[in-house]
Amino acid sequence: MSTFSPVQWCLNASVDVPAMETVDDWLTHWRQLPLDEASPLALAVMGGCQADRAAWAFSAGYEAALRAMFPQIRGGGLHGFSLSEEGIRSPRDLQTLWRTDASGGIQLSGNKGWVPMPEHCEAYFVVCRASGADGALSVVRLPATADGVTMSPRNPAAFMPELPAARMQLQDVQLDASAMLPGDGWSDYARPFGALEELYVSAALMGYLLREGRAREWPQALLRQMLAAISLLERIAPEVGSANRGQLLLAGATEWVRALMTQATAEWAKQPNDEAGQRWARDQTVQRMWAAAGAKRGERAWQALTAAQ
Repeated sequence: MSTFSPVQWCLNASVDVPAMETVDDWLTHWRQLPLDEASPLALAVMGGCQADRAAWAFSAGYEAALRAMFPQIRGGGLHGFSLSEEGIRSPRDLQTLWRTDASGGIQLSGNKGWVPMPEHCEAYFVVCRASGADGALSVVRLPATADGVTMSPRNPAAFMPELPAARMQLQDVQLDASAMLPGDGWSDYARPFGALEELYVSAALMGYLLREGRAREWPQALLRQMLAAISLLERIAPEVGSANRGQLLLAGATEWVRALMTQATAEWAKQPNDEAGQRWARDQTVQRMWAAAGAKRGERAWQALTAAQ
């Protein structure tokens, strides 16, 4: 890994970025980053800083979180993490099922409610449940072009509408047994990924807002705090996926990040004709995406750490 300094990079990066209307526009710039050399945190910050809107900052942070969760990802290919199913609240009730086939491989069937960038991702990490009585959760790496995979585009969302998404249908998809990742699908993958996604997307959004703030000469006190928040996220990143201490610090750090986003919204409100500011106002839901789940993670970590005394 590199000795990349997010603070110094953000201070030196150009404040001028080209318009990125589509995934292809964003990908052109994402793939110019040192994807196989830089740390996931570095990629999140750099990707956020070079984004011209929240959708691509989110995408940079999301892909960085996947690289932190699955370090085997290399090169410029995009990936997705597929957990949610429409009408299902508990992961233990997932209806995407796998079973062993006659050849010793696995067969996968079910429906996923949301997957990102369906025309651009090369593979998805799919959380699925074993057929049968125990119903243990696992994660399977699913090539997007596998036979039996069908994508149904979703209508653009009210926020970040530039980011395409789809429903994914899986009909008797045949995969080699090596597609099954080791470990428990919930405790080893789905649960830690939620925290990693919150951390890396927060870092990317701070990189994005910092560049926008430098370009518009927002108060230096606000920009200094954004730099400090990036540094804090970088420091706690190694332990967020597993340790209670990291979960507790993440909850506090992202509460600070959301407060800084609110201040950024107030700064943009002073320039109502600013197109970037109008997009940010439209996309404000991204500020609250992990608030409830992050607070719960923080509360659990607090209880665990205080009970251990």
